[in-house]
Amino acid sequence: MITIKDVARRAGVSISTVSHVINGTKHVSDETADKVNRAIKELNYKTNIFAKNLKSQETKRIGVVVLDMCGLFFPYVTREIFRIASDNGYGITIYDTNGDFEQEKAAIRDLADNYVDGIILSSTVHMDQKEEYAKWLHQLLDNGPKSIPLVMLERDFSSYGFDSINTNTYIGAINAMQHLIDSGCRHIAHIRFPREKEGRYRAYCDVLENNHIPLDMSYVEPGDLSHISGYNCMKKLFQKKIPIDGLFTVNDQTAVGAIRAIQEEGYRIPQDIKVIGFDNVFICSNLNPPLSSVHLDKNELGARAIHALLARIQGTAPEEPIKDTLDSYLVVRTSTDLNAPPVNNW
Repeated sequence: MITIKDVARRAGVSISTVSHVINGTKHVSDETADKVNRAIKELNYKTNIFAKNLKSQETKRIGVVVLDMCGLFFPYVTREIFRIASDNGYGITIYDTNGDFEQEKAAIRDLADNYVDGIILSSTVHMDQKEEYAKWLHQLLDNGPKSIPLVMLERDFSSYGFDSINTNTYIGAINAMQHLIDSGCRHIAHIRFPREKEGRYRAYCDVLENNHIPLDMSYVEPGDLSHISGYNCMKKLFQKKIPIDGLFTVNDQTAVGAIRAIQEEGYRIPQDIKVIGFDNVFICSNLNPPLSSVHLDKNELGARAIHALLARIQGTAPEEPIKDTLDSYLVVRTSTDLNAPPVNNW
């Protein structure tokens, strides 16, 4: 293991000088500081820098791992996490996994290696892997020099010992699908995220069944949450030459691309095809036509996640894992109802 003596030897300075540079306890010349910092980098001394906080075992860093920072959803969530963490004296390190499970695991390992004080995770793990993944997380986070608490975002891992902050996407999706059917739709397509038994997809299937409409998988296309995916998936649906009078998308960004494809094909929205998105981001009010969407409180989601994590870090959380679920509700605009009143939230 690299020690402070190794850093001092590499930089050609005393151990006390290295300590002063690391802790900022005494002024040293810029030239000397550069030598020490260069030696720290060359020797990968980051692990041992944690040793200066061994008494408190705090780094004042929190890791946030999300599946898509380029989308329209997570920037709101992470902004609120950053604001509250900063107010409480913590810095934030954000990882974007782009929905890749191996990148997600690599990010968790890196955060554990850097002894962050806690982690907020939006996972892409499949439902049938939850138990195995929870065991892996516990082994990684509970067995180091300190136990690192983790809060799961938008996935319920409370039964596996992790605090979980979720949104009731299923109820929101139920309302969205029923709205399409009540509006006269009988041939409803769905662009989904390829996650098994995901709430929005389950709602799609359940509402069809409850309204005695057979589930036809030719109406379902898996996407990746992006506008490009929405466009391509809608094009694939049109290529099947199936009648479509309604579309329910996994998120608003997907709906943006799908709407472009619909309009390129010469269909009118909502007269020919009614469209509903999910998340109710700012762009919904600015599309033509404005997009009906299921509202999720993104700021509140981020706030509850960071408050739960801070409580766990500071030892004030309940002994049992927190399971907190936010409500969702449908906002109707003219993409499904020409007579809908204006709703401006951008």
